[in-house]
Formats: sequence, C-alpha cells, structure tokens
Amino acid sequence: MAELKIENLIKSYGSFTVLAFERWALKDGLYWIKGGNGTGKTTLFKVIAGQTPFDGEVSINRISLRRNPSLYRSLLSFAEAEPQYPPFITGNELLDFYCKVRKTTIKSADELIEQFKMGDFMNNKINSYSSGMLKKLSLICAFTGNTEFYLLDEPLITIDTASAQVLYQCIQRRLKEGATFMISTHQEMEHTAVQVDGVFEINQQKISAC
Repeated sequence: MAELKIENLIKSYGSFTVLAFERWALKDGLYWIKGGNGTGKTTLFKVIAGQTPFDGEVSINRISLRRNPSLYRSLLSFAEAEPQYPPFITGNELLDFYCKVRKTTIKSADELIEQFKMGDFMNNKINSYSSGMLKKLSLICAFTGNTEFYLLDEPLITIDTASAQVLYQCIQRRLKEGATFMISTHQEMEHTAVQVDGVFEINQQKISAC
C-alpha cells in the first residue's frame, strides 16, 4: 500500500505559477490525471518524482521527499512521457543501472523484455532506438524491481496495441500487489483492461476530482 500526500504545493517558472494547491492525497489504486497541454500534468509528475524544485511538502507513506530524498525515491518509479537517455549506452547498460539501484538482477527483467519484444535490441546503443522502442525501454525499467508508487506520464503514446496490452497486464499485476499508480494520458484507457479508481483534472493551477 502506498499513500501520497502533497501539502501547500507551489510550482512556478519565474513569475508564472503552474501549480498551486493546499492539499491532495492518493491512497491505493489507479488514478488518471487529465488536463490540456500546458496545464501542468508533466510538471506535477516531475515534482512528485523529485526532478524539479518546488515549494511545499510531498511524501509517500509519510516519508518526506525533502527530509529523506533517498528513501523517498526508492519507493517510486517514474516513466517519462518522452524519455531521454545517454545515446552512447545500450539498453542493457541502462537496465543494469536500474537493477543496481533497485537491488535486483537484470534477469528479473527477462520476462518484461520478452513481452515488449525488445530482446533483439537490448544490446544496441540507444541512439539507434525509435521513439516506440525508447518508450518500451522506459516501461521495462519502470517495472523492473518492486516499488510501491508508479508515475506513468503518457505511457500509451508511440507504443503499438500489443505493447499497450502488456502495459495493462503489468499494471494489473502490480495493483494486485498493492501498488498505487498515477497515469497521465490524452488517450482513453481501456476500462475493461484496468479499473480506474479516480480521475483528476488540472485546471487553472488546481487539481480536482472529475
């Protein structure tokens, strides 16, 4: 079980405030974050992932990002909308790094590699990857090891229908294990594949239930 709490959040770029809300919390399940382009969805994900500075407090299971950043980040897995990795390393080298951080073996990802049909490409340098391959690599890394909270920013873009089904299966499996998911997507998710426990929308700096 993973519980996210955000309090007194303010995120600005210069004089432009993107996000400003007093309190927001999620607990158990899968949550869909909606909003138009530029409303702050990706910014919110980066705040929660600890990838951008902000004012306020963010915690998972009462572990504060500010006070205990290493332990906080160990509870979270983030797959970005447009993943960017060093072009000169291979997919296996990137995955090996993730495995060392999460204290697991690269063999633990073998099933994911096979399901996403990436086996023939993992030894290739990342600069040879298409956008779809990059997305699938990011999802393999995100689901390798066990974390309690998953941030998936636009996970359905650039992947084919078969890979989307694999993604849904991964989500279902981790939900059964008690994980919590935040997903941002412009595309409709298949409600027969995954059950959405709540839908939120960012509008005019605020987040609210739809």
